[in-house]
Amino acid sequence: MRNNSQDSTLERNYLEKYRFLIKEYEQVKSKTHPLYKKAMDFYTANDTCRKSFLKYYNRYKQSGKPIDLLPQKRGSKI
Repeated sequence: MRNNSQDSTLERNYLEKYRFLIKEYEQVKSKTHPLYKKAMDFYTANDTCRKSFLKYYNRYKQSGKPIDLLPQKRGSKI
């Protein structure tokens, strides 16, 4: 049986998706995107929640580290 503890596919997919979304979002905000004129059009087309996208976007913009595009741990800290 294969050991999946070192598999980074999910991490790689998160980073790839959010890098793409951030690039598109910044084009929308600078009004240079060919399809989306408003941010709401962008959220609807990419099937993403505005609140969660902006949470990751702002966290990434403050630090500049790609690790901040990944979901953080949840639950108790015991």
